Amino acid sequence: MDAIELHCVAKTFRIPHERRTSLVAHLLQLFRPARFESLAALCDVSLRVPAGSFLGIIGPNGSGKSTLLKMVAGVLVPDAGEVRVRGTLAPLLELGLGFHAGLTAAENVALYGAILGYPARETARRVDEVLEFAELERFRGAKLRSFSSGMIARLAIATALQADADILLLDEVLAVGDAGFQRKCFEAFEGLRKARRTIVLVSHDMGAVQSFCDHVIWLERGRVVAAGEPRTVVQTYLETARREAEAAAARRATLGAEPVRRFGDQRARFVSGSLEDETGRPIVAVRAGSRVVLRLTAEFDAACTEPVFGFGLKQIGSLGRHVVYTINNDQLGIPSGRFASGDRVELRISFTAALMNGHYTLFVMIAPRTTGQDGAPFHDWINDFVGFSVEESRSYEGLADLDAEFRCDLLGTRTTPAGLGQALGRGHP
Repeated sequence: MDAIELHCVAKTFRIPHERRTSLVAHLLQLFRPARFESLAALCDVSLRVPAGSFLGIIGPNGSGKSTLLKMVAGVLVPDAGEVRVRGTLAPLLELGLGFHAGLTAAENVALYGAILGYPARETARRVDEVLEFAELERFRGAKLRSFSSGMIARLAIATALQADADILLLDEVLAVGDAGFQRKCFEAFEGLRKARRTIVLVSHDMGAVQSFCDHVIWLERGRVVAAGEPRTVVQTYLETARREAEAAAARRATLGAEPVRRFGDQRARFVSGSLEDETGRPIVAVRAGSRVVLRLTAEFDAACTEPVFGFGLKQIGSLGRHVVYTINNDQLGIPSGRFASGDRVELRISFTAALMNGHYTLFVMIAPRTTGQDGAPFHDWINDFVGFSVEESRSYEGLADLDAEFRCDLLGTRTTPAGLGQALGRGHP
């Protein structure tokens, strides 16, 4: 039996081109109709989710993933088509939605839990379990207005996971919390799978999608592009993203226009650069564990002595960009030299992409050895200098791919002391 069915579902939003905030503006609207733009969030989407299955939904931002979940939850009504849900629902669509800032953590869990169907006689116990899972026992009596966004998100996730609902709708919950909390969520997901609960997960975490989901659909511009076995759909999705990145890189063959996120006194500046493989071929997709080369060209508009050249690596995720690595020639103990105005240099920085599957961006910098030169901390700094994706990592969780190798050697046959086998109930007849 199917827990969820969508048949030819469509949803369109109207986006106004202008805001009317005054009485005069509203009066003028009587004579000048407002102009709207139509945005098709979902177009003729059909899918079936069998009871007890774990469905993953992937796709770029704005592809209609959250709109689809809101349709299933009943928050939005489709313009066309039909949505059928068999069983009770526990939607976690916007973390913290439904909480009240003036109530304590325990009060919010009890209130939200009642909405999710916590049995009245078990509410106190479940409140304790939620606070323990969210690691917020110390704050049970604190008002929610004093909580950080991360604490509220952990509380919301833990509350939803304690519900007895037949169907859980989870929208980007894996991007919350530290590695320890995420591991607890993974363990909870495993328990829900064994209990044959129906789960629909929207996520940009491709490793988690491949690890937990039985079936994956890929949404793009409101339409189902592909559906099927998780690894096949995810790899197709990543390969498409790689090809699109290559096309964008071809259009940005050189730096050309001044980057938007750039600063420095420009005594020295980067004029071109690319990410290459060891043969010198420009690349935008990297196999996990392979060696790559960042090639940079810089020019000097003033004399510089021993400037520091460096780069940093950021991982792009649903919560933003996080620095995972930085290095410069000074840290490596490699002198750069003296340069006169008009000099031009080429830098070649090689490193191993020992990373998880995902998208990354590089920032580059040139800095004086001290801040004494006109007081400027940097000569040139460029964010998002070049982007790339990492593929074919065999690990699904974490940040780095350490390329572990396993070996199992037979050391011999274990001998059992005389009489011990019989004492353990394994004696010969």
